[in-house]
Amino acid sequence: MQQQTITLPPALGEATLLEWLVAVGDPITPATPVARVLTADAEWVLPAQCDGILAEQLVAPGAQLAVGAILARCAPPRRLRVTPLARRMAAVLGVDLATLTGSGPAGRIGRDDVLAAAGKGEDSYHHQPVIMTAPAELLPPEPVVPIAEPSSMLADQTVAVATVIKPPLAITELIPLASATIAVNVQPLLRRCAAQAAEFAARGLQATPLGALIAAAAALFPLHPLINAVWSDSAIIVRHRYHVAAGLLDGRWSLVADAGDLTERGIARALAQANSDLSGATCVIAATNGWWQIVPPLSGTSAALTLSAAHPQPVALDEKTMVTGSIAHLSVWYDARILDHPTAMAFLRDLGRRLSVE
Repeated sequence: MQQQTITLPPALGEATLLEWLVAVGDPITPATPVARVLTADAEWVLPAQCDGILAEQLVAPGAQLAVGAILARCAPPRRLRVTPLARRMAAVLGVDLATLTGSGPAGRIGRDDVLAAAGKGEDSYHHQPVIMTAPAELLPPEPVVPIAEPSSMLADQTVAVATVIKPPLAITELIPLASATIAVNVQPLLRRCAAQAAEFAARGLQATPLGALIAAAAALFPLHPLINAVWSDSAIIVRHRYHVAAGLLDGRWSLVADAGDLTERGIARALAQANSDLSGATCVIAATNGWWQIVPPLSGTSAALTLSAAHPQPVALDEKTMVTGSIAHLSVWYDARILDHPTAMAFLRDLGRRLSVE
């Protein structure tokens, strides 16, 4: 993109520059007001009519402008290289990414750059307790349910028949657990995986619903921070790095570190490595063959998310249209000291919508 100029429209005739409304270095769009001018008939506000950065002001306030005079030069907009996690964190913390210089490869802006701009140290941001202790209404009455006795827990959860799939390091302390489940049409997700199959295979990877699920969930964690939280005696601690303990259909487990920084291809690469050390996990996400298969949270996590295999089922698009969809069950099993049912359902609905988008 070549450097553009901002000119006085010829239709205005001669004019006097009264005031600049933007400074050199400011970002501008075609509709950005850049200057006030006075003609023989009226006062006008001139739009930039170009997209980029104001690189140079060629005239000073008070100057007489000839017909069609060039007022300023506009440089091409800066192309930002930003990790997905850094972009989401910037939105939450109110940081203008255009003002940052990235410390990553090729100037890429990462999590630490956003934290520095927001005035937060990495450690305090990752581990700072949320200023909210668990409300009393989130604490269910006794008895609490031990993970070691899944049958009693399933009875309390009114699940008729279920299989508990235990990952390594499954939680062992007594905690109150609850669950929520929704049905999701994952046919768009399956089509997307099929479309990516050749590209992934060329790199020795697989495009799977599990990888897409992890990417979609990590994108939603900033909006649903308690899904990636942990309980302490004094407060609920929200983590802003997403280390996912991923359960594969073949029974293997893999830790996807910093899932929020990865694309679906990066997540597929992490899944292929089958790193079974889950000690650093902040949440659990697993794919299962049947809707009755569920996965408990790990120690130090608040939730475990499960996506079942899909099966064909009629789906009503409206009152008159019925199609055949691929229906899967999306479940979350959560620590009831941290999450309540409305919060868990809000996360599942948002995630279900993401998985259902073509």
